[in-house]
Amino acid sequence: MSEVVVEVSFTPLPEDDDFVLDQLTDELVEDLGDIGEVRRLEAPTGPDSKGVGEMVLATVGVVAGTDPGYAQALVDLVVGFLNRNQGRRAHLKIGAVELTIDQATKAETAQLIDLVRDAVEHSR
Repeated sequence: MSEVVVEVSFTPLPEDDDFVLDQLTDELVEDLGDIGEVRRLEAPTGPDSKGVGEMVLATVGVVAGTDPGYAQALVDLVVGFLNRNQGRRAHLKIGAVELTIDQATKAETAQLIDLVRDAVEHSR
C-alpha cells in the first residue's frame, strides 16, 4: 500500500501558552494515530528559529495510506478535533496542496474529503 505524509496544524488562540499547545498537539497526535503513524515536528534550533516553537507545537505529520478511506478518516478526525476545540482552524498540507478547515458543515466536510483524496492521489 502506498503512503503519503500529511502535515496537519491548528491555529493557536491568543491566550494559548506552550503548555496548552503541547496538550492540544498531544490530543491531535492521539486522534490521528488511529489512521497512521504520527510524529511531531522537530523544533528548529539556531538564531533564525525565534518564534517558530509555537507553530511547531501545533503541527504534526501523519503517514496516511492512499486508500480513499484514509482521506475520509483524516478529514473526519480533524473536524472532530476542531469541534472539541472551538475557535481554531486546521491546516492540511499534502505535497503542494494546502487546505484550511474551519468548523466545516457536513457538505463542506464531503467536499474536503474529495479535495484531500485528490491531493493524496497527486502527491504519490
